[in-house]
Amino acid sequence: MTSKVLFVVNVDGDPDPETTPPDNPAVMLKYAIMKRIVDDHAGGKGSFCVQTSPMYRRRFFESPFIDFWHEWVKGGGDLALHPEEDLYCRPEERLPMGTYYEDGERMGEVIADGVASLAGLGLTFAAYKNGYQAQTLAMARHIKAAGIGIDLSCAPGLFWPEKLADWRMAPLTAFHMSSDRLGEPASPDEADPLFAIPVGWSGLPSDTANRLLNTQYLVNEFSNYEAITAVWDAVARRADEEGRTQIVSFLCHTYTMAETVYSDRLKRSLDYMVRNGGEAVSPSEARRRFEGGR
Repeated sequence: MTSKVLFVVNVDGDPDPETTPPDNPAVMLKYAIMKRIVDDHAGGKGSFCVQTSPMYRRRFFESPFIDFWHEWVKGGGDLALHPEEDLYCRPEERLPMGTYYEDGERMGEVIADGVASLAGLGLTFAAYKNGYQAQTLAMARHIKAAGIGIDLSCAPGLFWPEKLADWRMAPLTAFHMSSDRLGEPASPDEADPLFAIPVGWSGLPSDTANRLLNTQYLVNEFSNYEAITAVWDAVARRADEEGRTQIVSFLCHTYTMAETVYSDRLKRSLDYMVRNGGEAVSPSEARRRFEGGR
């Protein structure tokens, strides 16, 4: 039976900036919990974000994380480069307004450095995701130039101009993204466009001024089980109404995995998705399926 929805478990591996971010053993424990959940409830399929930031430009490309990245890929998952340029920097470096993401030259260097650092470990990034769901045409060009073909930053309906997140025109399922019109589908003749996989969205208005992911999106930490399943049902209905498989992501964060309220919610949500027309895939597999390959 053809799956109604292909979904990517989109794992944000950032440490919690409010607790003990330098504590590698604590972070690795949460990584292990997340991997076990994805293995047991999603067949090991998903995307794991590797942070690069002013605070931690090298940390996640060194031990003890190297072995984890290899195990994640060996288990069927992809890795995503995840620049966190605003939140994870020293307080004196934080911008009072705006975002470092608008500095195209800076972001080009950050992206190239991250790709080279992972290549030095014998691995490659299949995907990319900015903090705050930000994206610009300049960053998209740098992503492609670095050899990354998939973007996980898209969140349809979200509008946060201060952080350069404008997805008001974005499709609600995966699409080839235009290199000239951010968040809009590419023309059929555009060569090698980025493949964008959006966060699953109900299509209903947000209650946070359209800035943050919440109960109208497939996101584990900022929602609840009942809302997550309602969003899922809306995505599955959309597949029936449009007569085509939907491809979306489900965002979750490792920093909560030591708390059972979040880890149990994630397990239950993944099980619900699989029981109700869903199939977990990696971003690379999602792209192959979208483009006609199996």
